[in-house]
Amino acid sequence: MATVRKVSGALRRILSLHGGGRERLFHVSSRAQSGSVSHSPIHQGDSTHNPLQSKAVCDPLPVFMHAEVQSLLHAITGFDLQRVARTKKMEIKKPQYKLLTDEELSSMVTRAQKRLQSRLQMPPFMKSRQPVRHVLSQDRDLEGLETHKHVFTDISSGIKDRHRIIVVRETDGTLREADWHERDRINQIYNPLPGRELRTPLMFSPQYLEDLLASGKFEYVLDAACVQFEPDDPEYIRVTHRTIEVIDSTHRYEELRCTRHFGPLAFYLVWYKKADFLLIDMLQRQLWSDAGDLVRLYTIVHPDSPAQLMNLPHENPLDVVKAFCDVEAHHKGQLQLALQAAEEAHKRWKSTLPIDVGTSVHD
Repeated sequence: MATVRKVSGALRRILSLHGGGRERLFHVSSRAQSGSVSHSPIHQGDSTHNPLQSKAVCDPLPVFMHAEVQSLLHAITGFDLQRVARTKKMEIKKPQYKLLTDEELSSMVTRAQKRLQSRLQMPPFMKSRQPVRHVLSQDRDLEGLETHKHVFTDISSGIKDRHRIIVVRETDGTLREADWHERDRINQIYNPLPGRELRTPLMFSPQYLEDLLASGKFEYVLDAACVQFEPDDPEYIRVTHRTIEVIDSTHRYEELRCTRHFGPLAFYLVWYKKADFLLIDMLQRQLWSDAGDLVRLYTIVHPDSPAQLMNLPHENPLDVVKAFCDVEAHHKGQLQLALQAAEEAHKRWKSTLPIDVGTSVHD
């Protein structure tokens, strides 16, 4: 068992002489459940670097955080007031009654909608963090002095957990940076986050996770993962990706629509070129604008794809989907059938419109 010791801010100045290793960390908020993230690493590259042109580095975060990508993901997610504000299990409180004028009621509704919009803030889509293997020093004179490791932690206030200096003295005298597992446990001891357990709950183990997913508790699993793990934790990535794979294989996308997890789900499917069945689902639900936005998202994430080289139309989303189906679809037959049904439904929809109404498609 390791011994945990509190160390003042002086440790920061002392360890800075050893390089500290902080240059390898990203500016990512430790509160993953808020979705707040700054995606620039401490070592910046060329300031003119375009993240949409560098998919070869396999880091999805700069692409995910791109303004146009975020705009499309929010549009695809949708906003259903009844669903976002649905009742959840919580402590029962006495209701409050107020007499309001029409103006005051309108103002309160607007503020409530803004608060509900914050519930749709998407957790970041990141690649797995790299292991920490930075040795600060090796003092053989201390070898065998202790039978257990010592952990030294800078507990100064005003420091993000992500950047907090935590070092470990091994029994052989080696002084090294704490690995990610040790950092997560120590940070949870000194700065506990609400809802996060010190040890990983059993629900995330493969056996119990599969049982939860088989019962359709997708949103529950994803919400719990956002609280328990950092967004670049390999365990978070394993749990969320497995959940999305089950949703995609069962075509139960509607379970996450109008939730904060629908954007990452769509981005995952686009990133790995598995968006065919999500497109089919959108067409079957007559979410034609969403289907067109999903194809546009595909061409942004994959700028070298054949679809990107074409002059995709923007007036009719069904034309955008048709162009995608011709050059990029992996399940072309099923997508073509869904597209034909959507075109027929679109014609029936247009026939019910007044003559002076435009012909643009709206879901």
